[in-house]
Amino acid sequence: MAPPGEKMFRIMISTDNHLGHEERHIVRGEDSFRAFEEVLDISSSHGSDILLLGGDLFHDNKPSRECMVKTMNLFRKYCCGSRECMVDPVDVTAMGNPAYPDEEQIVNYQDPNVNISLPVFIIHGNHDDPCGPGQHSALDILSSCRLLNYFGKQANVNAITIKPILLHKGDVKIAIYGLGNIKDERLAKLFQDRNVQWEIPPDSSEYFNILVVHQNRPLREGKNSFPVEKIPSHIQFVVWGHEHECQVEYSREGNYDVNILQPGSTTITSLVAGEAALKHCFCLDIKFNPESQDHKFRCKEVKLNNVRPFMYSELTLEGNCGATEADVREYLEREVEDLLERAKREHPNPAPGMEKPLVRVKVEHTGFHIPAPQRFGEAFGQGQTAENWRVANPDDILKGWKRQKARQQVGQKNPAAAEEEEEEEELELDDDDEDELLDEDEELDEELLEELDDEEDELDELLDED
Repeated sequence: MAPPGEKMFRIMISTDNHLGHEERHIVRGEDSFRAFEEVLDISSSHGSDILLLGGDLFHDNKPSRECMVKTMNLFRKYCCGSRECMVDPVDVTAMGNPAYPDEEQIVNYQDPNVNISLPVFIIHGNHDDPCGPGQHSALDILSSCRLLNYFGKQANVNAITIKPILLHKGDVKIAIYGLGNIKDERLAKLFQDRNVQWEIPPDSSEYFNILVVHQNRPLREGKNSFPVEKIPSHIQFVVWGHEHECQVEYSREGNYDVNILQPGSTTITSLVAGEAALKHCFCLDIKFNPESQDHKFRCKEVKLNNVRPFMYSELTLEGNCGATEADVREYLEREVEDLLERAKREHPNPAPGMEKPLVRVKVEHTGFHIPAPQRFGEAFGQGQTAENWRVANPDDILKGWKRQKARQQVGQKNPAAAEEEEEEEELELDDDDEDELLDEDEELDEELLEELDDEEDELDELLDED
């Protein structure tokens, strides 16, 4: 891809990198870092003016020291250098930590003490959101080190103001509005109570306006989400983080005139159907058309190669195999073998270190008994050294679920018909639900520890008085 030149603004886009995911895993430990390094390499080699990240850079809210060191080394390797930044920061007051309003608001490449060749702009997601005294995120550490530019943090989550970063390059003017993740229930209430304000410059029509969010999409039925109808009409392009399925084509939501790009994650964190799609980052080129006095854009996907192959299938045992446990095991093992053969065909030259694929078989086993996942994985390397593994997740290949009969409702006219109806229901929590429960447990643990600390302080004071 040719460099953008002076009259084109090039933005490389990526979201949900989840650095540190499974970092202790003997096979998958480096997966998230390898994929993100490829994003940085592509951004640098394609001459991008900026790299825009849509949240969840880290998988854990408090990344390990090893994870932080690896991340900082990657940013220093690909984002620091002598290449001149051609982007003029006109207004960057949307950056920084609202808890410290007196801090100087500048982009990292304006700091004379560092040489930045690839500016990175980022919002936080639900995994790396700010918390604790001062409302700091792991991203604040990287921002303080001038390795990236963190924006989209709110000073008051009960009344939020979304303000843009204004960037110029020649005749091209870009406004980037960012909203770091807020609990979807809270955000829905804020919109309902009209406590969301958009700070729109008076000359916004002269800009190409981008919105970066990290929330549930309205496509998720039964869950609160960011309402597309609340996006101001002057926004032309939306980068939607949090959803891990990579959608290569940007789309429009309903009848609303806004282009929505869902880049998806760069590494596989959940063994679900949406993660089986190929992973990409995206190159957004923007030019100003002097004849029509507006901006034209082109968005092109760039396939990521340093991603572990993931083979996924769903099947039903009823009518497809015998009733004995031996029949079930043979049928399931044959399905996994077919997936491994398919992986060889579809990924003939996997990246170094990515040779062992991830495999997930989701089994509907109503009326059948399936083997325990770890016991089933013994046929594919479980219990052996990692060199002998045939898959990257031998202890986690199977996921079973059963249908449950619908409960009879009071006053139902035809209970016999209702008894015959069946609804599909997961027996296990999905990963998002698990994350929410874990987050709630962590918050409760932190509150309990704070209460214990306060009680210990009071006890120390009493002892000192005595």
